[in-house]
Amino acid sequence: MEGYYSTLSSWMIPMTRAMQHQGLDIEKALSACELDLRQLQHQDVRVPIRKLSALIDYCNQHFPAQDFTVQMARFFHPGVFHILGYAMMSADTLEDALLQLVEYNSVVCDISDLRLVETDDLLILDVSLRTAGEDPQWLLRPQELEAFLAMVVSFARDVVAAEYRPASVAFQNLSPSQGAGYLNEFFRCPVLFDQPRNHLAFDKRSARQKLLTGNAVIRQGHEKILNEFLARIDRHDLIHQVKCKILERLSLGTPAQRDVAEALGMSLRNLQRKLSELGTCYKTLLENSRKRLALHYVQRQDLALGEISYLVGFASESNFHRAFKRWTGQSPGQYRRSLQG
Repeated sequence: MEGYYSTLSSWMIPMTRAMQHQGLDIEKALSACELDLRQLQHQDVRVPIRKLSALIDYCNQHFPAQDFTVQMARFFHPGVFHILGYAMMSADTLEDALLQLVEYNSVVCDISDLRLVETDDLLILDVSLRTAGEDPQWLLRPQELEAFLAMVVSFARDVVAAEYRPASVAFQNLSPSQGAGYLNEFFRCPVLFDQPRNHLAFDKRSARQKLLTGNAVIRQGHEKILNEFLARIDRHDLIHQVKCKILERLSLGTPAQRDVAEALGMSLRNLQRKLSELGTCYKTLLENSRKRLALHYVQRQDLALGEISYLVGFASESNFHRAFKRWTGQSPGQYRRSLQG
């Protein structure tokens, strides 16, 4: 059971930097928590949540303010989120980056679900545990949640502005025993406790501003690697395996569901049944894959619209135009011009 819930070993990047800044003996700390620095240097290695919790507790004992969760966030690096971090850095807006984080959350951690909820003025990143009701020692504690939300804010400050402030932060747990001063100081916004949901709220207008780091070509490449990575680390994640097979075949035309099933070593009926059990279907995955890819390609001025239609698997440019208008309410040309304006 120890390794059932896990996260990326790349969390060690900001953790060890914060420890080093405080003058802690890194090898001694890791050893006390049954972690091996040499093994952790391979970023595909997963770390049991229990051991990450133990390391945060160990470090808090040596930080006078017991604020290790936000201190490590100050040393944020895109590699903390593996290839997802680099994909997020190349997103067009903070909202796009958050949507990537939601979609590929299992790269980072397999114990929580993320949703991005929109209100009139806010975009709210909602965090919930997948494992409610299980033994608390295996679950994400307030400390790990603090660290994760602080990392997301550090990311926003990297890509939007160094002084960026979220609209609010909410935790289901009660205020920390040492007080919430360190959280107020870090987030610089209302920090709420004993709330119905865990969330991080952003002003919608600022979250939709264009980022200088946005790059559609780089983002597309990173997302391809992300899908392949997820399919490799979790062979039970059928949705990402199907997406990978679709993306591999799109430039040759519309991939047939039967061909994808065969490539996965499954019968057509079995694939349909399993996707239905996961709350989706092949048509939806194909449509979403095409849409995401088309939106990336349209931003590239080196690609003609006719070329894009074939790259995303349409037999004719007119079919592509109809689909694109269904997705966005605009023709591909109108959408491209709106980006330039």
